[in-house]
Amino acid sequence: MSVESLARGHRRIGTVREIAERWGLSARLSRAAKFDPAFREMLDCAVVISRRARTLAGAAYTAERRIVLNAALLEQGCEKDRDATFIHECAHVLADLAHNRSCRHGARWREMMRLLGEVPNVRHRIPYLSREAHAKIIWRCAGCERAYHYVRRPRRKIVDCYCADCGPKHGRLREETPE
Repeated sequence: MSVESLARGHRRIGTVREIAERWGLSARLSRAAKFDPAFREMLDCAVVISRRARTLAGAAYTAERRIVLNAALLEQGCEKDRDATFIHECAHVLADLAHNRSCRHGARWREMMRLLGEVPNVRHRIPYLSREAHAKIIWRCAGCERAYHYVRRPRRKIVDCYCADCGPKHGRLREETPE
């Protein structure tokens, strides 16, 4: 993969093999060696860092043989989140290649996650990658005070929306700017 073919804001940091060795995850990944040749293909996938991602922890692009990780995961003290996200994305590539189809977060992907020693969680709960941490706009219900956090300004108008819990009669929304 050439530097020119990387998306804007992405920086290549190595292959899965190189990153797994650097971060001490080679032994965990080698549990999937029985899925050869998918295993060898996964090891050759490029790993890139996205400086543009805000709430996305990671993404796997099997057809492009590429894994994208959020730059915030490389910060000091984020190693646990970084490793879990890396394994999660490797499991996507492995499952897709081993079964020759997109497995998404289905049974085959969950099986691969367990094989790699991870709990097959679909959604991350990383506070510094949350919508709340990166909200540009907050809509709050006048009735129950529930907050709706938006990383980008919503396309719809606030007057056309209402709280999911309170309904259109009591759930009028007002806009706030985060501190």
